[in-house]
Amino acid sequence: MGILLHIPSDRDNDRALDIFDRVTEKAGKGTHSLTLGVTGIGGTAVVMFPFVQEDEGMAASLTQLNKFCELLAIAASGAHPSGLVMRTVGETETVCGWRFTDGDPLPLNRAEAFNAYCTDPTNGEIIPPHPGTEYADAPVIHI
Repeated sequence: MGILLHIPSDRDNDRALDIFDRVTEKAGKGTHSLTLGVTGIGGTAVVMFPFVQEDEGMAASLTQLNKFCELLAIAASGAHPSGLVMRTVGETETVCGWRFTDGDPLPLNRAEAFNAYCTDPTNGEIIPPHPGTEYADAPVIHI
């Protein structure tokens, strides 16, 4: 049996594209990966979207982009608990994240991002971050 998720409306799809544009704009130049999780009945759907942002534009898989935006529309609907993480790879790996509240991506500060991604959900124990990983305040995404 699969995961039961809300069917997004046209408005949700439009909001998802707006969120996507603003998040990737905030990413800036470099190598990035967006990971989106949406919890529905029966589990959590997760999709990853790796991309490279250059002066000339974005290099990415159109197939992965479509899958990512489909799930992002569900997150933008506000019907399910959802979270988004952006990893940027460079000399260090920088991680920031957003939680969705009523379909709006609300930025996590660096402590919240660390707690969200360095805590074992089964026992609450701290998991050390990967060497070279820094947690950062997520930028505000105005919709």
